[in-house]
Amino acid sequence: MAARVHAEQDDQEQQGPVPVPRRPGRAPGQAAHLLKVVTVAVTVGQPVSDHTVQAYVRGEPAPIVFDLSSHRGSWIVLFFYPGDFTLICPTELAAFANLHDDFLGEDAVLLAASTNSCFSHKAWFETDPRLAEVHYPVIADSLCELSRSLGVLQEDGTAHRGTFIIDPDGVLLHMSITAHDVGRSVDEVLRVLRAFRTGALCPANWAPGDATLTSEDDWLGKVFPDLVGPELDSLGDQAQRVSFAAGDIIVAEGDPADRFYVIAHGEVTISRRSPEGDAMKLATLGRGQFFGEVGILADTRRTATVRAVGDVELLGLSWQKFQETLERSDLADRDFSEIAKERIAFAP
Repeated sequence: MAARVHAEQDDQEQQGPVPVPRRPGRAPGQAAHLLKVVTVAVTVGQPVSDHTVQAYVRGEPAPIVFDLSSHRGSWIVLFFYPGDFTLICPTELAAFANLHDDFLGEDAVLLAASTNSCFSHKAWFETDPRLAEVHYPVIADSLCELSRSLGVLQEDGTAHRGTFIIDPDGVLLHMSITAHDVGRSVDEVLRVLRAFRTGALCPANWAPGDATLTSEDDWLGKVFPDLVGPELDSLGDQAQRVSFAAGDIIVAEGDPADRFYVIAHGEVTISRRSPEGDAMKLATLGRGQFFGEVGILADTRRTATVRAVGDVELLGLSWQKFQETLERSDLADRDFSEIAKERIAFAP
């Protein structure tokens, strides 16, 4: 996919009396409205390739190293900024820091990135008072592999202001890329994340608390896409609507697998016991997602514990109705088989 962005002001932001170099791509006097093509290597709706990265984290004695896939099961908000020791970038980094707790409250991992080294990050973040509250990891993409794969790398080795929202399955749901000279709205990034986490159809300017355009039966339609009209209406009538309060255990690991659930409202956490008996969190699921299919399809007991995060409303189908519905929905049958295999493989 090719995304076109305006190459607006070409003077790279700098601090101090350092001479300002020109970015490649436009000669002096060339019209500022001309478009520069940036080839984007990722596509919305497709999985993001895994990368091993190193990052600066305040308080850590050395850079940390991790795989992007290590955050599978959580949302990822990854944003690139052009460079350290600049003018606009610290305002964005501080704005993300101010809302860091809000992102964490949405079960999201917040990651910043530039093509500077960890040494540069450490020197800047530990001397600039505007960055004193930044506690999220700042990736040092000095080899430019991550920025190149996400389509934000420029010819001069810096990155455009790119923002990426990746869902718990590693699929890219949102991306925006702009030239250097205008900072992004962090409030808007948070709003978009919250909208995606509803799993519903959200109208323009939707905000938390606003109504969505998805009804309860629409959730069943998403899960069983082959069913339409009377068949879908009948399934909605047969689904049991159940509610749970925050902290309630909906299903427990080892229980009989007798029911399949679609989340109509709220969120649940999925966990499994380790060999030592500790609870290991596997994922957080929200509106429009489902659970309970693994035990039914594998004809085994529950393989994980599901607990309500807040107040939760579910649509439940008995295992008999679930199996009958799969027989009538070939597309859903194939999808569930693949999803069950992935969830079994992902579990430790």
